[in-house]
Amino acid sequence: MKISVIVPVYNVEEFLEQCLESIVSQTYTDLEIILVNDGSTDQSAKICDDFAKRDTRVKVIHQINGGVSSARNTGIKVATGEYITFVDSDDWLEKEMYQKMMYAVKIQNESEVIMCDFINEKYDCQEKITANIRDGFYVKQDIVKELYPTLLVTEDLGRLPIVSACICIFKKELFLNNKIAFDVDLRYAEDYLFMATIMLHTNSFYYLKDYYGYHYRQYEISRSKKYQPKWWDNFLLLNDKLSLLLSQDENYDFSRQIKLQLIHSALFVSSAIFHSNNLKTKEKLILLKKLFNDSVLRNSFSNLDFKNKPLGLQIMLHIVKSRQVLGYWIFKRITH
Repeated sequence: MKISVIVPVYNVEEFLEQCLESIVSQTYTDLEIILVNDGSTDQSAKICDDFAKRDTRVKVIHQINGGVSSARNTGIKVATGEYITFVDSDDWLEKEMYQKMMYAVKIQNESEVIMCDFINEKYDCQEKITANIRDGFYVKQDIVKELYPTLLVTEDLGRLPIVSACICIFKKELFLNNKIAFDVDLRYAEDYLFMATIMLHTNSFYYLKDYYGYHYRQYEISRSKKYQPKWWDNFLLLNDKLSLLLSQDENYDFSRQIKLQLIHSALFVSSAIFHSNNLKTKEKLILLKKLFNDSVLRNSFSNLDFKNKPLGLQIMLHIVKSRQVLGYWIFKRITH
């Protein structure tokens, strides 16, 4: 069975060759490799074209810049494989990753989504990331019981989402039968809505626990974590879309997760503001005040109990809930 590997490409000349080499060198060779050059202005387009000349499995599409969701959707439209997967163009794969995942398909050929674990690659260290769920095969009843409770966010506001696009392969029928695509309105955190939609519709799932096939590059140069003014508006839009999607599900009540997901987003944005090196202290305090006073965020704290959370997290959540900007600043300085 063929896997269509979709790679959105935008100005990643420094890392692109390593990424593409790791794909074309896979021990599982029945691949269709779709490179979507999303309006790159560096040498990325040339690197894509050079790989297409070397390997007939590589197809290159050049398009005007539309963002990662647009590029992925372009790849989905032209994919001919029975399975579809995604790779970010500054990441790389273990050479047997797709062989391992397709072996899981062989064991349970009705699996619609297969997931493995991944490694966070930082400048000075590696971090193996695994989900706090069991390995093996899940039918729909298992998915609802075991995956839905932490589909968007864990109770300790830790790793999320549990299921991510680049560490999974998906049956193409899922996309076709349910008209699933990435939402181009979301410029950040587009995986959340996509994966929630996928897991809402999938009836079977297989988890290759403790196989770390995907390397996620977290160098600052590759994906800047500096504060972006549009982040919070994007997270509000994401939360609204998640609420609309998941409120329709009859199998599970996602209302608590939707609230926790927005609170997690607020913690992320506030931390980015605090650590930003392109803002003055006064500007940071103004932005934090605006964030903490957001009415949607304030409503998210309603009817939530955090008594069983770790003490540090309880303090942080109380500070944000009570809109104590100076308290937040002092707490971050002490704990940083």
